[in-house]
Amino acid sequence: MKIRPVILCGGAGTRLWPNLKNTQAKQFIDFGGWSLLQKAFERINNNSYDFPIISTNLKYLKDVKKTLKKSKIKKYKIILEPAKKNTAPAILVSALVKDIPTDQPIMFFTSDHLIENPSILTRSLKNNVKNLSDENIFIFGIKPTRPSNEYGYLKTKSINKLNKVTKFIEKPTEQKSQKDN
Repeated sequence: MKIRPVILCGGAGTRLWPNLKNTQAKQFIDFGGWSLLQKAFERINNNSYDFPIISTNLKYLKDVKKTLKKSKIKKYKIILEPAKKNTAPAILVSALVKDIPTDQPIMFFTSDHLIENPSILTRSLKNNVKNLSDENIFIFGIKPTRPSNEYGYLKTKSINKLNKVTKFIEKPTEQKSQKDN
């Protein structure tokens, strides 16, 4: 069964532009003929994935549809968030969509991350799909190169060649991020 990709596309870029109110969200910025949302759609344009679900808000609906058309994605579902509630509620609502069979794996992507070599992600997914079951969740991430209090992170423990998540740390204090690094 193909994996159902869910693209989270509600972020406003407040960490990128914390003091500006009328800025374009970074997933829609034109970087010379491409945007981060287009790159997210390119990542799911292979036979491992079913049609995407996009979680966004009314403010971004026009830009999302424009990018879907530019990316030549004809089949999709858009979920409009009624209010900004951050990532966890967007994931929950998307996972409960009736169009997703209960036994279909779901993979969540952010619309504002740049993955310069998506083939590494695809290869990792194909290598690990055998370990996917209804008893576990896979998280693909990047090991940080420095401590930061701007982002949350996962603590893991290696078990049978897989890193099992033992704890999630939500945006730690500067002191805690230095200690955990």
